Amino acid sequence: VHRTAADSSRPRPFPPPARARHVGIISSSSASQQASGGQGSQRGPSMWQRAQKRWSALVAAPRSRIALQMRAHVGEDHWKAFVRHAENKWKTQFLRAFDPSTRVLACAGPIQGGPCPCQLSMYAHSITAESQLQYLHLDHTHDLSNVCAVWRQAVPQFPQSWHEDIDGDRLCHMLFGVRATERGEPPCLHFRCGEARGGLYRGRRFCHASSAHFAQAITIDAIIR
Repeated sequence: VHRTAADSSRPRPFPPPARARHVGIISSSSASQQASGGQGSQRGPSMWQRAQKRWSALVAAPRSRIALQMRAHVGEDHWKAFVRHAENKWKTQFLRAFDPSTRVLACAGPIQGGPCPCQLSMYAHSITAESQLQYLHLDHTHDLSNVCAVWRQAVPQFPQSWHEDIDGDRLCHMLFGVRATERGEPPCLHFRCGEARGGLYRGRRFCHASSAHFAQAITIDAIIR
């Protein structure tokens, strides 16, 4: 088969290992083709349902990532008020991030900047979307534990409200913000490629790295009024 220079410059999908050939991570060119109605664009598992699960694991579930760090500190009533606020104001944009108008989800690249070395993207309505999504993490710019630690520092235990003496919108943007705010603050959550459970691509250079968040650490000044 004759190959042109343009062919060699196209992003390549991951070569799936022998025991995981069902994982069809696709290149950006393939995702664009599927989004425009190309071959393989059948609607697959609901990305909305996948997004709901991620939202639950982050905040809504009784033992969510944020609940384990903040529920006991602010008290049960204020915790429930916080979850209601998050559900009413932030949940919809969070869910929509998993099914954008382009129908394509793509790694934003390393937190330090630059393109994704894997050039990873996926078509949200593909029949293989469920297996592909495990390689995309919705990554916080500011480490979640760091944000919660600052929240606990700023708000006394058993406060008058979950946002006593702090900028609640600023805090929630750090926790849930997938798009820029009206105040011009950039998104605080981005999709980044990372290793899936089972480590099928162990050793590959992924963009999601826990140590990278150390340079993005915040202090109490970031959220107090």
